[in-house]
Amino acid sequence: MADHHTGRGARGGGGRGSGGRGRGGRGGGGGEGGGGRGGRGGGGTFSDRGGRGGGGTFSDRGGGFRGGRGRGGNRGGRSISPGRDKAYELPGPVRVPANDPVIDKLEDQIVQKQGYSIADLASKMGKVKIGGSSGRTPGSSSRNDDHFPIRPAYGTNGLAVLLWANYFAVKVKPDHLFKYTMKFYQREGDRAYKPVEPKGRKLRIITQLVIAELKTKYPDLAFATEFKSQLVTTKPLEDAELLVTLADGPSPDVFKVEFNGPSEARVGNMNEWLSSMAQGPDDVFYPRFPETIDALNVIFGFGSRSKDTITAVGSARVFPFDRMIPGENIASLQCDGRPLIAARGLFHSARLGTGRLLLNANVTHGVFKCSGPALDIFRNLNFRPLAKNDMRSSKGKHFNMVAKLFSKTRVSVEMKLENGKVINRNKAIHSLARASEILRGFKGDKPPRFHPDFEYPGPKQVKFWLDDNKGGGDYITVFDYYKTKYGREVDDWPLLNLGRIDRPTFFPVEIVTIMPGQSVKAKLTGSETTDMLSFACHSPYFNATQISTTGRATLGLDDGSLEKFGITTEKNLLTVRGRILNVPSIQYFDPRQQKTPKQIRPRQGSWNMMQCKIVRSGKPISRWGFANIHNRFQNVVDMDTVQAFAKFMQGLGIQISQTPVNLMADNNGRARSTDRANFEGMIDDFFARAKKAGFQFLLFIIDERDTQGLYAHIKMMGDCCYGIQTSIVIGSKFRPVDRNTGEVKTSNQAGYFANVALKWNLKAGGANHSLSTELSLIKEGKTMLVGYDVTHPTNLSAGQDSDIPSIAGLVASIDKQLGQWPGVAWEQPSRQEMLSGRLVEVFKSRLDLWFKNNKSYPENIVIFRDGVSEGQFSQVLDTELPSIREACRAKCGDKAQQPKISIIISVKRHQTRFYPTDMNQKTDSGNILPGTVVDRGVTQARYWDFFLTAHNALQGTARPAHYTVLLDEIFRARYGTNAANELEKMTHELCYLYGRATKAVSICPPAYYADIICERARAHRPELFEASDVASVDDRGATGQSRDVHPDLKDTMYYI
Repeated sequence: MADHHTGRGARGGGGRGSGGRGRGGRGGGGGEGGGGRGGRGGGGTFSDRGGRGGGGTFSDRGGGFRGGRGRGGNRGGRSISPGRDKAYELPGPVRVPANDPVIDKLEDQIVQKQGYSIADLASKMGKVKIGGSSGRTPGSSSRNDDHFPIRPAYGTNGLAVLLWANYFAVKVKPDHLFKYTMKFYQREGDRAYKPVEPKGRKLRIITQLVIAELKTKYPDLAFATEFKSQLVTTKPLEDAELLVTLADGPSPDVFKVEFNGPSEARVGNMNEWLSSMAQGPDDVFYPRFPETIDALNVIFGFGSRSKDTITAVGSARVFPFDRMIPGENIASLQCDGRPLIAARGLFHSARLGTGRLLLNANVTHGVFKCSGPALDIFRNLNFRPLAKNDMRSSKGKHFNMVAKLFSKTRVSVEMKLENGKVINRNKAIHSLARASEILRGFKGDKPPRFHPDFEYPGPKQVKFWLDDNKGGGDYITVFDYYKTKYGREVDDWPLLNLGRIDRPTFFPVEIVTIMPGQSVKAKLTGSETTDMLSFACHSPYFNATQISTTGRATLGLDDGSLEKFGITTEKNLLTVRGRILNVPSIQYFDPRQQKTPKQIRPRQGSWNMMQCKIVRSGKPISRWGFANIHNRFQNVVDMDTVQAFAKFMQGLGIQISQTPVNLMADNNGRARSTDRANFEGMIDDFFARAKKAGFQFLLFIIDERDTQGLYAHIKMMGDCCYGIQTSIVIGSKFRPVDRNTGEVKTSNQAGYFANVALKWNLKAGGANHSLSTELSLIKEGKTMLVGYDVTHPTNLSAGQDSDIPSIAGLVASIDKQLGQWPGVAWEQPSRQEMLSGRLVEVFKSRLDLWFKNNKSYPENIVIFRDGVSEGQFSQVLDTELPSIREACRAKCGDKAQQPKISIIISVKRHQTRFYPTDMNQKTDSGNILPGTVVDRGVTQARYWDFFLTAHNALQGTARPAHYTVLLDEIFRARYGTNAANELEKMTHELCYLYGRATKAVSICPPAYYADIICERARAHRPELFEASDVASVDDRGATGQSRDVHPDLKDTMYYI
């Protein structure tokens, strides 16, 4: 997803595997003017990079990129991807095939059959008991016309276009597949078996033996597994268990494997439903046929997972490592001295479509350990033994960080047998040999001896006891041992411990080779993230070509393996019908004519506001100050610059005093700076004095190289402790100076000033721009829009996730202008997606705020719920909707006065992409045009959903937002069969109302603001979310102690 807006540098992104939820480390100190570099990203999915930071207010560039979750944040940069000037096409005479007319006809027939006439709709919706039912009883199969509402019609608005989609059509012949769960038991002694849970390489080998044994016993059957616990077959097995022997050590291990099941995957029933989508008693359950889809995904992944040269990450991502070509399918991430690479792979998932099964395939990227001779890797890193005196230095901290990455790494070791034969054996690195750790943990007599000056020693600094096979022996250095036994003088590199802490075995790097394809879950540094995103950023043409060629080969779609299951896939990507919606006009005021509206027509999703005033100023900012916090005097921002900023805001129509207070002035009143350490020591007193003096806003100028910790500390003090609006900017951007002339770059400064100014006006309660034509549902002033989201901890050290709370955030509009979106954030149990009981009180507070501004409660509430997976859709209706109903009943009283509610799921973390087929209907980056909507071809006619690409991805491949209607008491009753057009139009035009941007954003503002308020809540608990890899839970404090926002700010957009 490429969002371009003014704002602080990106939050880094983690990802819980492909298409999953999750959030990585936060961006590092990018400031609030939008020029900040995106910060640390997680080691999760980098499917494709949506585009560089944008949102420039007075030009086509500007604000910082705010990455979507699941990916790293990034800074702007030039794409090196080929194909920006191309549209993907097939070789041969038919370069772009038409979309399937049979599917088109079936879609139309299904919608016409299930659709209502306008009269029918009015009649049905008139009988709906608004507020009478809290929700659907969990597990109930009762039909409710509002829950998972039937698609009223396909949209018709906009210019029709033909697009490629990253899907292949699939045909499955058998009526049934059978799925078993495998359980493993290991023999102890002669007969007894105990339950075991083998992992990693051992589990893979055991599963391979199971498949080989089954193929021998059942030569006519086809088998597939994900190499964990599932087994899919074409017919039921006659045996409930079998034995396999693993000869992977000095004595063979015997395992009994039980096949529990089978559960039946009803492929025939699925195919029948896809061709009709007839309603039935189970129509309230979503998604449909999960057991069958799960079995098919196991089959689609089995071919690639069976190959030793392909690494599987999670349930749906595979990475080939048979040929590793730097710059083509791998890239180095060693810019900060860590042994990491980026690799390109493929995501795959079976999906239901109308009239057919589909295979969704997308390019994905992941982070892996470097592979090859360990000597080469250590040499490239210049990774030498570490003295104890260096442990507390920056060198020691970096060494520890790198050393962790070698733990549990699979390696091949050159070993010499007693008969002199040299062989290679597979082992795993326990850790780099660390003296203090081994001495504490060693069990037995004759412990190894270490040179007293070294913490991470080399081969000459370690001695171990070597038996002489005659009852005696002596201590020998690792260096002398390998010189004697192998005739090899090993160099001075840290030693690898391939044993255990209590029984270490030391190996020099010269005889160790690190195996390829070992994924890493780690926080990336800012530089690593930048390199990762540069590698991952590719045009739609490139990605479509990769999927159609390398991707098919990786999945084995053409090697005949799927035919054993009666499965065939079409050779070419699908083409689907899309529409480009009309662009709304943006309204400001003309600075030359008081209160005269000025309309601007966006181009490719963006516009500039030169010669414009904002539509409404917030509360006057009469008392405000600034402070320089960095240790480089040449970057001190003086009073003249800050006053120029105030004058600039006044020119935009923002009411602000032009006499700020320099809170860090010297005795002569000149601006001075304090470094971070000094400020951290005085921050509480600083804010206390500012609050007592009545300051409304505080502007902090920091160094670009500052860390996120300072940002979080300032925000926590301002937002929670003292109730003062704060803004953090980068000194070199707030006052950009030409290095040659020493003059201020006024054009650069104007863009940065504008980015900050828009945020200040929102914090003060103002509105920056509006739509020239009001949205039909909104203009009456009776509809409140709500967005809420839950974010989860990711990319933390092992065992930390359960101790870190999830963050819930909810925002809501307060009037029909849609300029202000105050919100609330709170903590709830870790990894819990459904909102807890506090939702009732939070929702009441939003209703009260609406009443305060409108003197009545809303008649309609449209909710955009961000980020839940398809498997959780029903839970939203069963768990969250009753809380919302309860809040409405408490405030609105009589059932007749209960607001009508529609709930729409908005999802960014999915793998659907669309590519242009026409050179004349693409953006400069090769993407589909902003405003493109797709509601057929890759959707299910039964359900009401659509994909919308509202934004312009300046780089990479645009990620559309996917919207699914879970509950509708508003649109069909109001608009009848035109409801689809109205919902698509409203959602699209909302994307132009993101207050701190002069661009359309990729997800509608209610969902977007909810995401941002969650991020701010993370900043309020830096002891939890900014913890280092080595911090313990005790170091960070207990969970469940959320910091509430100060009463003076709670009804403002403090989080923006």
